[in-house]
Amino acid sequence: MSEQRQAYSVSDLRTVTEKIFQHWNVPVEHSITIADTLISSNLRGVDTHGVARIPGYIERFRTKLVEPVPEIKITSRMPFAASVDGGNGMGPVVAQAAMHEVLKRAESFGIGVATAKHSNHFGTAAYYALQAAENGCIGICLSPASKSLAPFGSMEPLFGTNPIAAAAPAGKHSPWVMDMATSIAARGHIRLAARHGQAIPEGWALDKEGRPTTDAEAALKGVMLPFSGVKGSAIAMLIDILGGVLSGSAFGGAIRDMTQDFTAPQDVGHFFLAFQIEALMPLEEFNARMEEEIARLKALKPADGFKEVLYPGEPEARKEKQRSRDGIPLTVQVADAIRKEAEEAGLGFPSPVLASA
Repeated sequence: MSEQRQAYSVSDLRTVTEKIFQHWNVPVEHSITIADTLISSNLRGVDTHGVARIPGYIERFRTKLVEPVPEIKITSRMPFAASVDGGNGMGPVVAQAAMHEVLKRAESFGIGVATAKHSNHFGTAAYYALQAAENGCIGICLSPASKSLAPFGSMEPLFGTNPIAAAAPAGKHSPWVMDMATSIAARGHIRLAARHGQAIPEGWALDKEGRPTTDAEAALKGVMLPFSGVKGSAIAMLIDILGGVLSGSAFGGAIRDMTQDFTAPQDVGHFFLAFQIEALMPLEEFNARMEEEIARLKALKPADGFKEVLYPGEPEARKEKQRSRDGIPLTVQVADAIRKEAEEAGLGFPSPVLASA
């Protein structure tokens, strides 16, 4: 079941998003960063991590669980590495500070790495990995999340859906970008199915008794399952180690749920890595080889039901071009929720530019 949507101007949504956060005493520079991460997600078609997140983010301000003006501290034990204490600031603000350190060090030393602690939900991991690709680097970004995923063999959750992203330049093409959760499906898909009373595919989740379920409501009360069983479970734990154990932030199920737990700050950690391609090969040569790699992929005969073979990041790049031109589609529910936040801040909410299915 599809929801009726209406498209809104990118610039209008960006402006109202910035001003909503400024109303909650977020500095202008930080509000621009937050808005950019959210708008970028919508433009690339990742609507679960776009402006729909605004009400959830604001609720953390209402309950005084996020610092609008965090004291971000950066320490370094080795020249190519940085440890960022986010001071319980907004995730995108803390993550951007860490990514800035990574790229600065990559420029100087060929490689840069950073961990961040005392942060919050940071949006899409690809937003940060892409910055590496745009600067002649290959980038990796990951972050543990609040527990919802059962490790292989368990009926109880310990890890989150723990996203990981990697990005690389691709010559004349848009960057190669992998951005995925370690669960079979995003939890947002289950919430959407529950809202419409639809079943979910078997294998996505277990109910609270540890039994496989296709009931979306039962799945939300139970646990998510890792993709590929033990393999996805291992990657989820790796992300917990790098973004949680190594960063000095919460790990092993201790991250608080952004929308359910209002007892204390989330204490999310992140991990970022970027290295210069020039350290191993001339960038021009790498780009030429990437173009050949993509050409070989594109020359493959599509399987039944497919019109063409796409590389990771290509669908999102196409979506970004289309939405930059036509606007960002929002469901009535999402638009109304953001409108409510705007009105509370004494702001108007933009009118849609056209109808979108």
